Amino acid sequence: MDKERLRSIVSALGSCELTYLEKLFVGRVQEHFEGNWVLTEQQESILEGIYREKVRRIKKRSRQAEDCLAKSSV
Repeated sequence: MDKERLRSIVSALGSCELTYLEKLFVGRVQEHFEGNWVLTEQQESILEGIYREKVRRIKKRSRQAEDCLAKSSV
């Protein structure tokens, strides 16, 4: 994972509700990357998984809100 991708993911996760363990993991991954300029495959996989899960939830809520607005305007 390159620096820009990590920054993009961390930035997006910053606007999401993360559990304590997710926050802790993201912080540790950032620290590890700053010290080593590389992440392990496992760290990348977990971070990408957290990111995908949060983005999926945001999209789902957005679709539900749109459906609700559409129904109320009929």
